[in-house]
Amino acid sequence: MKRRITVILTALILALILASCGMSGQGNSGESAGAKANGNKALHALYFKDITERKDVKAVFYNSNTKETAEIKMAAYGEDSDGFVYTCEGDASAYNMVSFSYDGLSTADVAFNNCVSGWYNSEHGFLPYTEGEPNPYTDLEKNTATPVADGLAYDNVMYDDISLTFNGYKKTIHVRTPLGYDPSSDERYATVYLLDGQAMVYLGFPGETLLDSEQTDVQIQSMAAAAGYQAIVVAIETFGDESRYTRSDELIPDLGELAYDEDTKQIGNLFSDFVADTVVPYVQEHYSVYDDALHTSIAGASLGGLEAFYIAMEHPELFGTAGALSPSFWTYDDDTWKSYLKKKNFDEQMPFLYFYSGNDEADTGKETREMVERLADMHYPESRFVYHRTEPGGHEVSFWRSVFSEFLEAMAFRSVKSLQQP
Repeated sequence: MKRRITVILTALILALILASCGMSGQGNSGESAGAKANGNKALHALYFKDITERKDVKAVFYNSNTKETAEIKMAAYGEDSDGFVYTCEGDASAYNMVSFSYDGLSTADVAFNNCVSGWYNSEHGFLPYTEGEPNPYTDLEKNTATPVADGLAYDNVMYDDISLTFNGYKKTIHVRTPLGYDPSSDERYATVYLLDGQAMVYLGFPGETLLDSEQTDVQIQSMAAAAGYQAIVVAIETFGDESRYTRSDELIPDLGELAYDEDTKQIGNLFSDFVADTVVPYVQEHYSVYDDALHTSIAGASLGGLEAFYIAMEHPELFGTAGALSPSFWTYDDDTWKSYLKKKNFDEQMPFLYFYSGNDEADTGKETREMVERLADMHYPESRFVYHRTEPGGHEVSFWRSVFSEFLEAMAFRSVKSLQQP
């Protein structure tokens, strides 16, 4: 069984990589921005920026399924006040990860696909980079989130901070629109909803640095520049409230008896309804977004990954793609999960699912693999889920940040492929 799943998932992720070279804008056929066909290859421009000038920079491309690698020397591309830029082309049909080597050193492996512009060895650490756009971290590092009597006061220049009522208390959602967004135009945008929004974007909480965030909104802006696919970001806070509820209360749905002793009130069901009945309608009313599932996605990591999966299962009419990074599927045992899932109608209208995990010891690799196998055994459409596992991967922001654009590729590819069908 495990061998069959491995073969299926390997084929799926390679198919995703291969097919993504057809992306362009919000569903038009053709090459993605920065990519071009060369025989059977899908060459994509990749950029690496460093605050220090380097003499010999190489991009080391890697296929996480076949383990094949390719090393390409990068050419000097330009410089500005923030650093020096290098570039090369990589085959996005053959490789899904990349690292950069120079001066006997090497960066961590990070995602490489048609939704990635590049990566930045910045003064803050190793972060996503978008060639041709202003440095986003200049504004982001000015963000502050200050505790006040009734919650938090935000000071930032890129988010709309909106207060909505959930379960009798206030909850903030942070909305970021694409560069050049014009609410008066007829142009529509995809929407990406993020759980644990306070960590998925950088809001400037006391004691936190830019490396404490997945920088998902920066990567979504990068996707727009690299692939032409634009999306509005909706980051939903999951703090609970001070007196009654916690993050684990909000992000664990009540499916029955828990597999482990966990202090939670299990109101993830109510939170799911809040997202579907309050947050989504608010965004669709106040922003220029598509209102179909094809262009509406949800993602999260850890407990956020668990709840994102649950919300997508509960509301396939709203969410066409779901990303579960290191999801906390350990909350329920196999019988409980099967009892829940067998009530669902697994047809071609179900969401496209992107799963990521690290290994069994440092991350939720065992539980994620079991869920993927469970879905396959229960005949979830094989063309509608993909799983990326990294053996060194831990339950940490740095790993989720490094692969988040794979979820974006799944989202953008699925949308475009579906629109191109007769």
